[in-house]
Amino acid sequence: MDSQERDALQALLEKQQEAARMRPVPTVEERKDTLLRLKRMLMDHEAAFIAALVSDMPRPAFEAYSFEIALLLNEIEHVCGSLNKWTKPARSRAFKFGYMETIRTHRSPYGSVLIISPWNYPLQLALMPAIGAIAAGNRCVIKPSEYAPATGELLQKTVAQTFPPEVLTVVTGDAQTSRLLTSLPFDFLFFTGSRETGKAVSQQAAAQLTPVVMELGGKNACIMDASGYSPKAVREIVWGKFLNAGQTCIAPDTLFVHESVYERTLAEIGSALIEFYGDKPHASKDYARICHAGHFQKLQRLIKQGSSRYGGAVHAEDLYIAPTVLTDIPPGSSILQEEIFGPVLPVIPYRDLGDLFEQGAIQRDALVAYLFSRNKQQIKRVQAYMRSTTVSVNQVIHHGANPRVAFGGIGRSGHGSYHGKAGLLAFSYAKTDYQAHRYLHVSDKFPPYSEQDLSIVRRFRKWLL
Repeated sequence: MDSQERDALQALLEKQQEAARMRPVPTVEERKDTLLRLKRMLMDHEAAFIAALVSDMPRPAFEAYSFEIALLLNEIEHVCGSLNKWTKPARSRAFKFGYMETIRTHRSPYGSVLIISPWNYPLQLALMPAIGAIAAGNRCVIKPSEYAPATGELLQKTVAQTFPPEVLTVVTGDAQTSRLLTSLPFDFLFFTGSRETGKAVSQQAAAQLTPVVMELGGKNACIMDASGYSPKAVREIVWGKFLNAGQTCIAPDTLFVHESVYERTLAEIGSALIEFYGDKPHASKDYARICHAGHFQKLQRLIKQGSSRYGGAVHAEDLYIAPTVLTDIPPGSSILQEEIFGPVLPVIPYRDLGDLFEQGAIQRDALVAYLFSRNKQQIKRVQAYMRSTTVSVNQVIHHGANPRVAFGGIGRSGHGSYHGKAGLLAFSYAKTDYQAHRYLHVSDKFPPYSEQDLSIVRRFRKWLL
C-alpha cells in the first residue's frame, strides 16, 4: 500500500511540475482569480467549515470564524489589493566603459509547493501559506493534520470542487503520508508544527535540496512591569492565553510580573477568568477543549508542577482542562523549559529585568515576546534583548492577524516569514534579466594581462566592472 500511495503522490507532483514547466509564471490577474475563487469557496461553505472546526476541537463558533475564516478572507483581500504593486519589476540601467547594461529584477515562483499544516488552527494554517504561494505564482499540495479529520476532509472536498489538481490540491492521511510527501522532490516546502517534527522534515528536505520555511513554537514570554499593570492589561493577557484553550503558537506562555504588582495581578486574573468563563468553565460555551489525548496527557503532567491558584480541574472524558494559573513552581521544573501550548499559565514574580535575562528565564528566540509597560527605557531594553521576530508592546495576539506584519520565527522558533508581502517573498526568488549593449570592444580585459592593465582597473574600476 505504501508503494501505491507513493506512486500516486509522485504522479500528483509530476502533474503540478509539468504544469509549472508549461506555464512557469501565471499572470497577476490569473493569480488574483485563483485567490478570489478561494475566497468564494470559504464564503460559500462557511457554515460547513465552522461545523467541521468545532467538531475537530470543540470551541466557540466565534473563535472558529474569527481566527480561521475571517483571517483568511482579510489576507486574500489585502494580497489581491496589493499584488500589482508587489510584483512590479525593478528596472535600472548604467553606462560602463564600452557598454550599457540594463537590469530587470522580478520575483519568480518556485513551482510546486508542499504545505504541511497543524491541528490547532487546521483551516487557517493550511490556507494562509497557500495564499502567499498562489500570490507568488506557485502550485500547491496541502497536507492537513490527521488530528483535525473533519476539517481536512471538508477542505479536500471543497478544494477538489473548486480547483484542478495541478493548481491546488489537498492530500489527507496520517504521519506516514506526510513522510512520503516530504521524501518527494517538491520545489519548496512549508511546515508548521512542533520542533521535533520540524527537525525530521528539515532532514528530508535537505536530502532533496528543497528550500524550507519552518514555523515552529516557543515559550513566548509575557512581561508586565510595574508601569504596565492595569485591569485592562490583565484581561488582554488572560484572553490571549486562554483563547482556543491556550493552543495558539503565539499565546503568552509564561507571565513574568514585577513583584510590586504581583498579588494585584493574580487577583485580577481571577476576576477576568470569572468574567470570561464564569465560576464553572466546564459549562461555558465559550471555552474550548484540548485537541487530542496525547496532548491532554502532556498537559496533565505539566499542571502538577506548581500550585494551582486558579483552575487545575481536568476531565479526561471530554479532554477538558480548566483555565489554570500556577504559582510557586520549583526551579528546574520542565514547565519552565517546555512550550506549554495549553490553558496553563505560570505566573512568576521578578525584581529586575536584568535578573530574568541573566538567569536565562526568557527564551530569546521565541516566536514572539510580549511586554506590558509604559516605561520607554524598559521597552527598549526588552526590544534589544529579544531575538524574536516580533516584540509586541501592550497587546497580545493581534499582530498575528495583521497582513501587514511578517509572521515567522528565528532559531528554535523556526525560520522564514509569511503573511502579506512577506508571503509573496517567501514563496518566490529574485530573478534578474541582465542585458549588455556594447558600443566598444575592450580587448584589454582578456589575458594576457599587463601591469598597465592592472593599474587601469585600479583607477577606473567603477566604470570598468
